[in-house]
Amino acid sequence: MRTGEGLVALHGETHACRYSCRHGEEGHSHRLPSNVLLRSIVSDFLRDSHDQPGVLAALNGPGIDWSGAAGVADLVDGRPLGPAAAVRVASVTKTFTAAAVLRLVESGRLGLDDPITPLTSGELIEALGEGGYRTGRMTVRQLLQHTAGLYDWGTDPDYDREAFARPAHRWTRLEQVRWAVAHGRPLADPGTEFHYSDTGYILLGDILERVTGTSLAAAYRTLLDFERLGLESVHLESLETAPEGAADRAHQYSAGTDLLAVDPSCDLWGGGGLVSTMRDLALFVRALFAGEVFEHRSTLARMLEPVPARGAEGRGTGIFRLPLGPGVWWGHPGFWGVVMAYSPEHDLAVATTVTRRPEEHPDERYEIGRRLVRAVCDRTVSAG
Repeated sequence: MRTGEGLVALHGETHACRYSCRHGEEGHSHRLPSNVLLRSIVSDFLRDSHDQPGVLAALNGPGIDWSGAAGVADLVDGRPLGPAAAVRVASVTKTFTAAAVLRLVESGRLGLDDPITPLTSGELIEALGEGGYRTGRMTVRQLLQHTAGLYDWGTDPDYDREAFARPAHRWTRLEQVRWAVAHGRPLADPGTEFHYSDTGYILLGDILERVTGTSLAAAYRTLLDFERLGLESVHLESLETAPEGAADRAHQYSAGTDLLAVDPSCDLWGGGGLVSTMRDLALFVRALFAGEVFEHRSTLARMLEPVPARGAEGRGTGIFRLPLGPGVWWGHPGFWGVVMAYSPEHDLAVATTVTRRPEEHPDERYEIGRRLVRAVCDRTVSAG
């Protein structure tokens, strides 16, 4: 069910419902926090933050389906921010990309150790070759795990300045690969070191299109079965029609720029580009761990296996360990301030965002999630 503003969908009354937080002591369960408490956590965070216009949050677990918001959706008109607002989720998209690729792997249409050269557009391979990259030694697995040694255009401040200086420019995948070649160099031999790379993930976007014979938007929607998972807002911005669930858009800000004024192609082709509500992100990551995305549990296990490369501690395949609370939290952050995470021990999914990129206080993107996690998992009461 879709919850209303600041409401918790509970099995029974709020104070009679218990949430099983398995990381806690044996023989204990956790009483769900009230709607009032959850709303106050969100509003208190906004007050404590470093001049954030707004914050969005969602929780999903046994007996809890909650979304909340505080602040304004638009600094110009002061419109209140609602919990069903959708935002650009940036690199959280990479977990969707990785899951879609792994769906092709488990169906036998793609192999993790397949070389990328025959799978990828010739013009992309040629552009990388001109930059000195040994693409013949690169595999699908290395792109997924950020171990192909590719320079990352997405985290280069010069790219941000250029994209913001030309907000109406329509970037192509090839243009971004050429930008990476012009501004960086090969960082390591393929398979030896972890170097986070949007460049690798836009190559995966190209591979998804070529292997499926469809658009990237259609590949996500069909391989991950958005409709069955109930993802009513998730879509690839500007490459497909926005669904009704994403009609309410929140403005996001970075370096004084309103991102809605910047063409989404600046971060679109597989490394970013999805738009979603926080509730749908929480639904997706919990479904991923519940076995509702992959056909085989072994595929999820493969996704969570440690990456055997220097600098890859805490990394999986398209998913990372995140510092959200007690136990292990798996998920992905997004450049603009989004965090999607799930705890297998707690069977709890959390999705949050601030609406101004926390450039000077990057840890701020995790703080609202930490506060919500504490509210759920620290409320230990006797199960008897």
